[in-house]
Amino acid sequence: MTTTTKTTRCCGTSVGARVRRQTTTGWEYLLIGRAWWPVGQAPVAGHVYDAHTDVIDALVAEMREESGLKVVSYTLLHEVRLTNLCQSLPAEPTPGHHWWLYDVHATGDLAPDPEETTGARWVSAAELQELADVTVSHALAEGHARDLPHQALEAVWVAHFAATGDITVTPAGLAAVERLYSTPPDEYWLG
Repeated sequence: MTTTTKTTRCCGTSVGARVRRQTTTGWEYLLIGRAWWPVGQAPVAGHVYDAHTDVIDALVAEMREESGLKVVSYTLLHEVRLTNLCQSLPAEPTPGHHWWLYDVHATGDLAPDPEETTGARWVSAAELQELADVTVSHALAEGHARDLPHQALEAVWVAHFAATGDITVTPAGLAAVERLYSTPPDEYWLG
């Protein structure tokens, strides 16, 4: 998330970047480790209207900040409203985020922000599915969102990647994962 001051209310908008590259063995996906709530591995993402002028400004800034990569081109994959909660107090009256998810081509060397991430790496399509399966298993076992293993896909990204066809998840799995990403953090940031 790009911001110099934390506000008391979430802006209710998020942009995400599916960055992938074709290799001789198939697709690889760029993931970062989330340094704070919500936990897990995830593509680059961030709030739009907390510190940015528009969606593309946020996309470019978050990519540079969280991964060190420069956006070369982008295509809108989908736009959706999800009930995912972040560490800012929810916007009223309806908690969650309006999402813009882009397919992004980016260049440069990975240089993830050590304050916002626990690192960045490329994972194969099989590894992406495995990370999603960990999240789904945790959700189906009624695990708490705060206890999601670090080597799991951030819950809201299970929904995004299922929608784009990058992973497969059963309807029961998607419903269980929604419970995780709709769970509030133990503490909110206060402005």
